Amino acid sequence: MKVIFFRAGKGKKISNDKTALRFMNMGFEKVLFFAFVFVFIALLLVQGALMSPSLRTFLVRNNGIDGRPLAQEEYLYREGAISVALLESESNENIKLLVNGDEIAVFNQNLITLSVKDGDVIEVDGSLSDSETEVEIISASENISGVEVGKKIKVNSNIEEISRISIKE
Repeated sequence: MKVIFFRAGKGKKISNDKTALRFMNMGFEKVLFFAFVFVFIALLLVQGALMSPSLRTFLVRNNGIDGRPLAQEEYLYREGAISVALLESESNENIKLLVNGDEIAVFNQNLITLSVKDGDVIEVDGSLSDSETEVEIISASENISGVEVGKKIKVNSNIEEISRISIKE
């Protein structure tokens, strides 16, 4: 008959072996699953950070990769020309011409001629000007319809729409 009074370290070794076996039996599929979950959560965090303008400056070094839709190199659509003149003074750099909400020209001269495409919206921005000014559509190319040549628009510290461009085919 054998009597054991003391077992040194055997119980602890068995539990460590079970933990190691459990980790080893995890399997390749489980590793792939946890890797996918980690990458997906990281992707969500980065995309959320890119939506915040203050955090975006730390993550993106070159904003040129965002691009602009169909810029000047576009050749698929026909273009027209429209001329707009400032009536009351020779020049006023506080009056700006906007095409689709983007500043295109400043009235640093009396007459401005713009290249426009179908669907463009032409506006005058006088929000920086103190006094009321008046602009007039002087001319429009023959392929533009719906533009009233000779139309006068009064601008008084606001943004006024001149015309929406419709180009005939």
